[in-house]
Amino acid sequence: MGVGGDFYDLIRLDATTAAAAIGDVQGHDVKAAALMGQVRTAVHATAGAPPAEVLARTNRLLTDLDPGLFTSCLYVHLDLAGQRALLATAGHPPPLLHHPGGHTEVLRLPPGLLLGIDREARYPTTEIPLPPGSVLALYTDGLVEAPDTDLDEATAALAEQFTPAAGRPMGALADTLVRYAERTTPGSDDIALLLIKALEREGF
Repeated sequence: MGVGGDFYDLIRLDATTAAAAIGDVQGHDVKAAALMGQVRTAVHATAGAPPAEVLARTNRLLTDLDPGLFTSCLYVHLDLAGQRALLATAGHPPPLLHHPGGHTEVLRLPPGLLLGIDREARYPTTEIPLPPGSVLALYTDGLVEAPDTDLDEATAALAEQFTPAAGRPMGALADTLVRYAERTTPGSDDIALLLIKALEREGF
């Protein structure tokens, strides 16, 4: 049916904290879309817990369901007052971080297994600063994956596109990245993209 399993969420937790999640369920059919809904529900149910715990609980749910499909997921806890973020990944493409007035970094997070493989999998957490002017980009592999292309090289090339456009409004920046993907990828996979900008006040 051409439906996919890409998803993202931004969840307000309280006045000074929020959570962001992005993921990709294997496959392009009704089963993938249904599993995507279950993953989103599981993340929402545990949002606010440490990232490692959110992914571990979601992973246990998927392994118990045994759907026969695997899911990548990146979960971010945003501390607005502390101007920082805590991240954990389950086999998901690395996020990009644009430093205010500077370069764009590919965040090579400690790896965690895809959700649904090993019930006892653990997901290391990384803390990063998010000072005002920072922009964090979460995306699915449809933005960078192409035949005969090294993913590390493709991600580095995406970061190069990000840097000169990072000062634009978020909608224009998103359009820039998606248009770049249209030129460099076959366009046969779904794309989800979530941009988060740290503001001068306590907020995103």
